[in-house]
Amino acid sequence: MDSWLVPFHYGYMLKAMWVSALVGCVCGLLSCFVTLKGWSLMGDALSHAIVPGVALAYLAGAPFALGAFFSGLLAALGMGFVKSRTGLREDAVIGIVFTTFFAAGLLLISVFPTNVSLKTVVFGNLLGISADDVRQVAAIGGVTLAVLALKWRDLVLVCFDPNQARTLGFSVRGLNLTLLILLAATAVAAMQTVGACLVVAMLVTPGATAYLLTDRFGRMLCLAGALGTGTSFAGAYMSYFLNGSTGGCIVVLQTLLFLAALVFAPKHGMLAGRLRRREALEGRQ
Repeated sequence: MDSWLVPFHYGYMLKAMWVSALVGCVCGLLSCFVTLKGWSLMGDALSHAIVPGVALAYLAGAPFALGAFFSGLLAALGMGFVKSRTGLREDAVIGIVFTTFFAAGLLLISVFPTNVSLKTVVFGNLLGISADDVRQVAAIGGVTLAVLALKWRDLVLVCFDPNQARTLGFSVRGLNLTLLILLAATAVAAMQTVGACLVVAMLVTPGATAYLLTDRFGRMLCLAGALGTGTSFAGAYMSYFLNGSTGGCIVVLQTLLFLAALVFAPKHGMLAGRLRRREALEGRQ
């Protein structure tokens, strides 16, 4: 029994677990808005677009988080500009911009040798996260949670019905920009835990799972936040015994819960849908 408590005896594991839980909570809450607004590809784009910012920040001697944040924000604004000027579909614009930024980041890291490990950027290094990075993650998480607590109703309205929000006098563009900034900042925090490749999973899966379990957005927020926090903490804990990737454990655990909800959700699950179809057939007979 005592062997199950071993991870709690190591400072680096305790730090990994609580940092994961914080990032998981923030990503879980934001994933509800991403799911509702259909911005899953946007999360993917931002997670890759921050890579050149990390490289440029190192070359300039600036904090990695600062460079990554502005790189992600620049990519988001660039997507909006290209879409408004070309008329291309949003998925095409996102694909072009995020692959360009990601390729630029790989090029910078390869041309200008730095102490930035490509493996760390792509896959994260939660167990080796520094005290400065922990403070950055905590600051990003705290600010994001505060903004969501103050603005979540406005953001919900914009996600559900932007025309109604505009009629009521809300700044739709400003609220969309706020959501983009929060996504960019959270992508930076999540990059330091699970890496650029898996950020999109943390920004989509908890919200998608909660969406299958409830039709009320307030409850969806609570479920997604709890799922993100619990799976991130448990994934970091499990990685000690599996001697595997912490980010991989977190995302696999989130995916397993999504699959369970997909099958067993009381209203939107596959079994419930099959039962409704059977009852409808029997009613016709």
